[in-house]
Amino acid sequence: MGSITKKGLVLALAAVALAGCATSPVPTTKDTEAFASRLIADKVAVAADAQREYVALVNEDKSVLSRKQAAMETDEVDVDYIGKPQELLQTFAYRYGYRYIESGKRVDLRTINVRVQKTPPIEVLRNIGYQVDAAADVVLDKNAKTLRLIYKNLPANKG
Repeated sequence: MGSITKKGLVLALAAVALAGCATSPVPTTKDTEAFASRLIADKVAVAADAQREYVALVNEDKSVLSRKQAAMETDEVDVDYIGKPQELLQTFAYRYGYRYIESGKRVDLRTINVRVQKTPPIEVLRNIGYQVDAAADVVLDKNAKTLRLIYKNLPANKG
């Protein structure tokens, strides 16, 4: 009988231990619901303010970008440059808010020489285009907001 009593005692202790671990539901009060509602409303207000600030920043960036791109035709620049056209094109793209893209099979373009004073940037781009005309085209796409250097497919020299 000793072993049955020990087993019963162990079983009873296990049941008491498990019962002690059980949680009893806490009744929800109106104060708890009001606190939760107020907390949610505060977080929603913070999120809405952050979203309004983000929209304002995006709109400001768009207006700055539009002004930069419009300046492509109205600015007057002084340029004294001897070098590869890619570097000068990248500089103009960045300064006036355009993306610079190169496409086609890349070839080593000849060194260009640009020396102008009080000239609109669009004319500088045209000048670069004339100098690289045999190997590439310079395309300013205002709708896509890109300044593109398109390499031409040159036939291989047969010597």
